[in-house]
Amino acid sequence: MRSFNGFTLAEVLITLGIIGVVAAMTMPSLIQKNQDKELISRIKKTYSDISNAVLRAQTDFGAVGNNSILFNPSNTAVENSEKFVKYFNGAKLCKSKTDKGCAKYYYDLKYATTKVDGSGQTVVDTSNYPKIILNSGAVLAIVQYNNPDCYKLQTDNVYDEYGRPIKNPDGTNKTITWKNTRCAIIRIDVNGPKQPNQYGRDAFGLAVSKEKVFVENWSFVGSDSLKNILSGKDEFVYTNYSKGQTIDF
Repeated sequence: MRSFNGFTLAEVLITLGIIGVVAAMTMPSLIQKNQDKELISRIKKTYSDISNAVLRAQTDFGAVGNNSILFNPSNTAVENSEKFVKYFNGAKLCKSKTDKGCAKYYYDLKYATTKVDGSGQTVVDTSNYPKIILNSGAVLAIVQYNNPDCYKLQTDNVYDEYGRPIKNPDGTNKTITWKNTRCAIIRIDVNGPKQPNQYGRDAFGLAVSKEKVFVENWSFVGSDSLKNILSGKDEFVYTNYSKGQTIDF
């Protein structure tokens, strides 16, 4: 009698079921890794593009090493953005949300960690600064400081990890005085309106002093992630949340 070695229909179905379960478990992780890899590449390219543009501007102005020429504290953010945009090939400037074709570049950005308002509801960044749209799809928001010579002795509230003012024993807000040596801030979203639209993932903050462009030292705008990536660690630090959630403390 001839015998046939093979699989029964039940065995095939069981095998396919196991493969399906394994795929369902591993696919989200693979998709996340691919997305992270693409974002990391975009982050490094956008940072390089900004650094090169700043250097070219300094050279043109005959002021290498001095960012206050490009980010002149006597000018508005729009005026300085008009100068800066010229140093990116094919870039477009949106002076405001109302400019033709610009509304789509003004959207909510979640913070890198959960930030709340006074009522304990989560908030997002909805800034309306002038924006430079690069041909790579990255969006740069330009925040200009108008402190003379890019310097101000500044007093601000001290905040907790959720962005709430910390109180003194007498109920007043705790404050700190510090030297603000920033000429401007550049908030970047490396893939523009595309998701995830969150600091620490595809959006980050850069600070501009007279001498250099550096990672903005504020955890809410993704400083931990950006420092990791620029140092080669390639690790994102963020907390996913939704706008308007109520946080119980």
